[in-house]
Amino acid sequence: VNILLLVGTMRRMPCHTLPWLCANAVSLMIAMVGIVVTILFGTTKLRLNYSEYVTSLTVLGMFTAISLFCWIVVFTFRKNMVMESQMVRTNDSSPGSVHHPSAPPPTVSPPSYYEIECYKECKPPPEDAPPEYEEAVSMLPAQDKEDKHKGPVQRKKSI
Repeated sequence: VNILLLVGTMRRMPCHTLPWLCANAVSLMIAMVGIVVTILFGTTKLRLNYSEYVTSLTVLGMFTAISLFCWIVVFTFRKNMVMESQMVRTNDSSPGSVHHPSAPPPTVSPPSYYEIECYKECKPPPEDAPPEYEEAVSMLPAQDKEDKHKGPVQRKKSI
């Protein structure tokens, strides 16, 4: 399976990387099941002492982490190869367009919201300025003189 991965990467054939991805996905699942079994039954049913328990968890964890990293790298590489092959197929189907294979396809940016909504001509309605301080205070409801000199509010004591 590893040789098939090498051949697939050298010849840029994404279909040759799929068996490696499947085999390593199964290997990752087995390693994760091994980690769960070791965590649940390590010292009791598997009769591992503490150093064996820690060593086996460390080895399984490192193997799973490295394998998962490699799997993600190969999966991303395969996805990029599939996208490149699709771009080559679309460029081959339209012979009138001259396009360099390494350059990204030409794109036209969509119009901005400013252009769509014609904000150049539309202006928000003018707003009145806020009132001055004295005018704002005069708008407050009149309070009794007793309320002004009452002081802080006392809280009720709980039962």
